[in-house]
Amino acid sequence: MTGESATVAQWLDDLISGTRLGPKAARVRDVLATQPTYCSYATAAEVAERAEVNGATVVRFAQTLDYPGWPQLQADLRGVYLAHRYEQPASPGDGSMLASAFARDAENLRSLEHSFDFPTARSVVAAIRAARRTLVVASGTHAVAASAFALLAESRGLPVAHEDRGGPQLANALASLTDQDCLVAWSFWQHYRETVAAVRLARAAGAATCVITDTHKSPAARAADHVLVIPTEGVANLQSMTAATSVAYGLAAELAAGNPERSQEAAQRVDSVWRGLQLFSEESG
Repeated sequence: MTGESATVAQWLDDLISGTRLGPKAARVRDVLATQPTYCSYATAAEVAERAEVNGATVVRFAQTLDYPGWPQLQADLRGVYLAHRYEQPASPGDGSMLASAFARDAENLRSLEHSFDFPTARSVVAAIRAARRTLVVASGTHAVAASAFALLAESRGLPVAHEDRGGPQLANALASLTDQDCLVAWSFWQHYRETVAAVRLARAAGAATCVITDTHKSPAARAADHVLVIPTEGVANLQSMTAATSVAYGLAAELAAGNPERSQEAAQRVDSVWRGLQLFSEESG
């Protein structure tokens, strides 16, 4: 079976055929097979972190498969992944795809727990707290987590706003940024051009720039002061925002906990306005 006609897992197993892998190498294989989006663009050190091994193990794994090193293996892996990324696996209709999705998200959350950069997360929180205001930027499905984060933070009294309309609205929001402000962008493979440009423009204006992304090599990460890397692998060639949403709730909770009295007062005011607008459905008797 050749790379052009195999899934990433099948392609890897063909390469490994006849080779006895140790426990650490087997973990590298599993990360490559189950997180091909991430591994297609991650560094050897980032793959090693996901596999809970050291970077040398990733290099040795590549060499075991007759590659000079990780970059050469990654190039072929990326080619196989890109050739099959839109293929839709068949489902027998018995709920197995749902189970696979749940299992994939559970694995993403376990990976997040083990590899999450908590010191950088504290830097992100500090940047938002210190800012006059914070602009949150994200588009498409990436905005699922970004919107939740901005809505929750704003409801707790923080000057945080989400701009997802792009075009003139995004331009106006970016034009008002100064060195007293902060920008938080959510950008995953594939990266929206406007989101990446927003990070660069915000940094040029002197604003603190924070990016939640899926690899340190992403275009958005290159212009950021603070970068949080999280897993976004899904099933059926769909990107999952489960881990990203978990990070959104965690960051919002951390921000609220920094000033519990203000957060409580703001939440009560928001609740009062929501009820005044009759946003809630009447409770059934």
